[in-house]
Amino acid sequence: MIDLDASKWQDLVTSRGAKYHYYHSLAHPSKPTILLVHGFPSLGRDWRDLAFPLQASGYGIVVPDMFGYGGSDKPADPAQYRVKLLCQDLIDILDVVGLEQVVAVGHDWGSAVVSRMASYFPERFLAFAYLAIPYIIPDPDLDFEKLVAMMTSILGYNPYGYWEFFNEDNAADVFAKHLETYIAITYTKDQGQVFRRHVCPPGALKQALLDNFVPPAGIAPYMSAEDINIITDTFRRDTLAGPLCYYKYEMRGMNRSDIATIPPDRLLPPVTTPLFFAAGQGDVICPPKLGRLIFGSEPFKYHNVTIKEFNGDHWFNIENAEEVARELVAWVARVVGSARGEGM
Repeated sequence: MIDLDASKWQDLVTSRGAKYHYYHSLAHPSKPTILLVHGFPSLGRDWRDLAFPLQASGYGIVVPDMFGYGGSDKPADPAQYRVKLLCQDLIDILDVVGLEQVVAVGHDWGSAVVSRMASYFPERFLAFAYLAIPYIIPDPDLDFEKLVAMMTSILGYNPYGYWEFFNEDNAADVFAKHLETYIAITYTKDQGQVFRRHVCPPGALKQALLDNFVPPAGIAPYMSAEDINIITDTFRRDTLAGPLCYYKYEMRGMNRSDIATIPPDRLLPPVTTPLFFAAGQGDVICPPKLGRLIFGSEPFKYHNVTIKEFNGDHWFNIENAEEVARELVAWVARVVGSARGEGM
């Protein structure tokens, strides 16, 4: 499988002193650039099968290893992962490569970051796309208990029981001792049943790791042996201490003071900015129902929202990367049209 061109990866120290490793390819003069923001527990390279068709269509690409991952800094202090800081980091990257406006696409926790980009830097974006996790309306009063109650009332089950384990101080140590087991669970072919039983219920994932549970269905075919080896080797070297901070800052309320300062007119993306939401029909953590509910609600009635569902699970953006790319290309062409790429 072809990887992203190694010569196009660069390093940057942001305005707060955080080192980022990122990929940048130039856009055709008539096309905008697309910022691809990954989530947990992914790497920038996981976008490659989606990035290639976007590049082939003339779009520029910016793909960071997010803070905590890959070639970027990986501190174990959750306070350094506050979303406002992450947003500024990404703006620093766009500034360095000379991009005034881009299209932002996020998956999983990357969608959470892209949500807040619409609050803190709306003028820097031509459009926003959310994969798996829909737009999150900022609410400083929404704690974990309220979130679980809301999700349970909508879905009939708690999809976020594993967060409690991720918030434990020694969670990274448990993952380090059972990393292969965790990778096997995360990328299992039978994700729906495995996640409902061994990930979603509180305490279930930790117990599955301690029991060295390996799903009998094996690894999903969209993950090659090379992919699994790279992910395993990366997190064996780096640990998950950094990536787990995304859950810890949220669980520990570290974003609330920042969210409380967002003005009322920034609680939603600008009504003039097009939105895209896509989800995998087999995703039990972030089922399509959530996005349809949010984007179909009263606050978004005047927004230009495109919603798509794909075959696949939480990693539909990997499994069906070419199909997702086709939909994104068609959407960007329709809602953004021709736009000068570099230095726009």
